[in-house]
Amino acid sequence: MVEGHHLFSHVLFSGGTGRSGTTIVGRLLSRHSKVTMAKPAEIKFLTAGNGILDLSQRRRVGKYKRLILNDRLHLERFKYRLFHDWWQRDSKFGGSAGLFQGISEEQLKEIYSHLKRNFDLDIKKASQSFMRDFIEIQLQNAKKELWIDTTPVNIFRSSEIQELLPGCRFIHMVRDGRDVISSAIREKWGPTNYEDGLLWYRRRMIRNLKNGMTIKDCTITLSLEDLVINNRQESLEKLLGFLGIKEERNFKEFFDKMMLASSINQGRWKSEVEDIGKFNRAYADLVDEFRAIDPSLPL
Repeated sequence: MVEGHHLFSHVLFSGGTGRSGTTIVGRLLSRHSKVTMAKPAEIKFLTAGNGILDLSQRRRVGKYKRLILNDRLHLERFKYRLFHDWWQRDSKFGGSAGLFQGISEEQLKEIYSHLKRNFDLDIKKASQSFMRDFIEIQLQNAKKELWIDTTPVNIFRSSEIQELLPGCRFIHMVRDGRDVISSAIREKWGPTNYEDGLLWYRRRMIRNLKNGMTIKDCTITLSLEDLVINNRQESLEKLLGFLGIKEERNFKEFFDKMMLASSINQGRWKSEVEDIGKFNRAYADLVDEFRAIDPSLPL
């Protein structure tokens, strides 16, 4: 096993604002012989409230935080969410999704028991070992070398993830914010209109950019439009180079046949925004604000 700051160099996280291509890039990479996508694609328990990140930091959040009076009760709250909220949930595509897709209940109970047994000795190390064991089970099942989770909030919490899982790497997916908003307002969790969408998009992008700048050496920022439309081969080579893997025939065939402009609903906002000029000016101001934080941002 690799030690020190490269301990989790086989672990990848894609993320972004949401609706920015995090799952798309995960699906692409999972077509490579060396990469498996997490099952489920968003494991939830790392970055969600009172998940493993919060547990490792003794950070208690949510409506039950006043009842979580000590670390042991925090661990019990994590256990409850692990075997209930994150184990199985309704999928927006119908049916169910959750951890049951990629690990048996017996295996999950076993690695949780390790977490519980070592919890009082060193919370951070116990949390780190829990993640390592979970990822190793999925890698062994898939017979792959690299593992990727596609939860959008991964970038927002990337510096915390890097602290817990040293050596892990991040793919920050960005997309034209007007298309992000157009897609997000169709989601139950998203803004309800384009005006609110601009505020929502600004908050998420600024948080992601400021956080991502602290771990720039282990992060690649990719534009969804470049990867799918404008600079396809160059973006693909940049991604593969960052991960240290080579192009393969089946992988490239999937990229050529499935990663198409028609799949990302580009420009849908143009027929939905009432005052396009005003909307475009507001968006241009946001891009200028973002580039003041990261001049290399591909927007």
